[in-house]
Formats: sequence, C-alpha cells, structure tokens
Amino acid sequence: MMRKGISLMMVFSILGLCASILLSSSCAALNARPNVVMYGNPFPAKAKDAHIDIYKTTKPDKKYTEIAEISCGDLSDKWNMEQILIKAREIGADGVIIIGKSGDVAVGVPTDNSVIAVSEGYGIKAIAIKYKN
Repeated sequence: MMRKGISLMMVFSILGLCASILLSSSCAALNARPNVVMYGNPFPAKAKDAHIDIYKTTKPDKKYTEIAEISCGDLSDKWNMEQILIKAREIGADGVIIIGKSGDVAVGVPTDNSVIAVSEGYGIKAIAIKYKN
C-alpha cells in the first residue's frame, strides 16, 4: 500500500532506525542506578555475597512479605540485575520477584491521519521480599 510515495515498509524501517538511535544514544552509557521504594523499614543488611532468591515465572512456595520495589533502567539486563541484587542485600531482602521492565521508549511517525509507533521496554522492575518465619 502506498501513501504519498512512502511505503509502509519504509515507514517501519525509519521507525526501527529512530528507535535504535534513540535507545543507543540516550541510554547506552548511563550505567543506571537502582531506585528503591520501601514499603516500611529496611531489615538488617545481608553480606555482599549473600544468596538472593530470584523469581520470574513462579512465586515463592514460602510465605513472604513484600518490603520494597526496586527498579533499574539501564539497557543491560546483566547490569540491572546486579544492581537490583545489591540493593536487595542492602535492605535485607531474601528474594526478588521480577515484575517487568522499568521503562519504555517510543518513536512515532505521522502518516496522513494516524501515527505509526514503535515502543521498546528496557530495564528491570522487581519486588523485594522477606520470608516469614
């Protein structure tokens, strides 16, 4: 389908290029720091090498309390996870439940009477938990 000389394929190519440039130029060298929203007081910190349970597709079998939301908005999931685990240890969490991405970036191109947009999620958002005795 052609509209005023621009094919839909060309529009999607431009959108993809714009999204790639936007992501790589705005976030690539950030080394984002984690953000913590406590739901109460933190617990005593754990050792820097203490094990933290990580859940994504399942929830813990043990009873737990949600103690904080931790997010980190870098493009590197490895970096994000490292930062989330550091913060989880600092607030005394026993585990984290990954709940999704921490942000989105979108690019839109107007066409006649509508806009074609591409969106991409980045970062990691998690709930820090403390097991109940």
